[in-house]
Amino acid sequence: MSWLWSDEFTPDYAEFVKKFPAGSEGFAHAFTIFDWYETIGTLYKHGLINEELLFDWLAVDFAWDRIKGIALGWREQTGVAEMFENFEAMAKAQKE
Repeated sequence: MSWLWSDEFTPDYAEFVKKFPAGSEGFAHAFTIFDWYETIGTLYKHGLINEELLFDWLAVDFAWDRIKGIALGWREQTGVAEMFENFEAMAKAQKE
């Protein structure tokens, strides 16, 4: 997670794919973050984790705001609208 907040990270999708091509360490960091939050988001979506506990534990909305440019860029590139949808929905719920 510290990588997400470091100066090495870039939230711009075009810059990200140039700087961190598939197979790079930065690419792996980003997708580890996506996978982790998407898994937690799936548990949240199905009521398997307490919302009060979740939002007291994690600043999901801050993480989403930092990395969403990359998520949305990957969605557009792949054409998979569902990609990272549980992470995004969980961040939106936290803001409410």
